[in-house]
Amino acid sequence: MSKPEFVTAHRLPKGSVWRVKAELVGGTHLEGLAEPEDALPRVRISPEAFQALKGLRNRGETIREVVERLIFEAAGEP
Repeated sequence: MSKPEFVTAHRLPKGSVWRVKAELVGGTHLEGLAEPEDALPRVRISPEAFQALKGLRNRGETIREVVERLIFEAAGEP
């Protein structure tokens, strides 16, 4: 599974984080996360856990994405 990418005509601030606000017929409405309480949570993991997660990665997947995938799988969500 490849990592999704998108191209926009608007310049997005470097380091900004966005989430999907609504799925539309012609695309997706994104909402910027500007407030500290909206920021993605940080997770600290041990070096041993990091090595184990590296072995669970799919092609092109980051460690953060592996953790998210595992959480969703454990919760029974797609």
